[in-house]
Amino acid sequence: MIRIALLCLLTFSFMSCEDLQDNSSVVQGNANNEFFKGGAVATRSADGSVTISANTDRENLTLKLTNVAAGTYGFGPGNANIAEFTDLSGETFTTGTEAGDGAAIISEYDTTNNTISGSFIFNAHTFALQDTINFQRGVIFEVPVIEGDDAGIGPTLGQGITATIDGITFEAVTAEGVNVSGFIIITGIEEARMIVLRFANNLPPGEYDLAAGDFTATYSLDGTATAGTSGTMRIVTNNTGTGEITGSFSFSGDGFEVLDGSFVIIY
Repeated sequence: MIRIALLCLLTFSFMSCEDLQDNSSVVQGNANNEFFKGGAVATRSADGSVTISANTDRENLTLKLTNVAAGTYGFGPGNANIAEFTDLSGETFTTGTEAGDGAAIISEYDTTNNTISGSFIFNAHTFALQDTINFQRGVIFEVPVIEGDDAGIGPTLGQGITATIDGITFEAVTAEGVNVSGFIIITGIEEARMIVLRFANNLPPGEYDLAAGDFTATYSLDGTATAGTSGTMRIVTNNTGTGEITGSFSFSGDGFEVLDGSFVIIY
């Protein structure tokens, strides 16, 4: 199946650029024949790996690749490269299951403008293998690459999200933020658990109330998302120049409680 996916990818890598709807930095494609387009950012780690994150108001696409250099990066079981997609219902699909496959082609890493471009295709599944999503005609177009201070440029903070969920420690393996459509969306993923915070990008440092509509918070377990109904968030710093934000949060909903949350994020 991976050979078929790679063949399709090589074909679409030429076709997709012709279908690009505008020339802004973007990741787009078709998820189960539904068009997806999100503002995107790529975060490069000290080990050279890169995480490309694209978000809409209610969907999230993440491509985790072992390197930022031009080349082909296969998805599938036992592979360090992973594609993940969270749909409108909050259900998460990943190529990290035994049935996942696909690949991404990085066609260019522009070191002058510090952007990355390419194409991708994948089949991803829920953790229980009950549902599948097929992503076709994926395009990565001039997505900015954010580097840590070890590279001598860019933001100075290391990203992270921690909390206690129903008394059990949560420490995100993947912690990401994006500024899109007037909102900052912060996502933390630890295996089958995920926290998502969403709030207006013009909020200054201060205390904010979930019940008052100042922000939204969602907790997902095994791909099932539940919205928080009460809680608070405190923005400590928000440097719009470097895209660095820090803060804390707590929220609860039907059957769960998230306490002592904190985040350090580059968006």
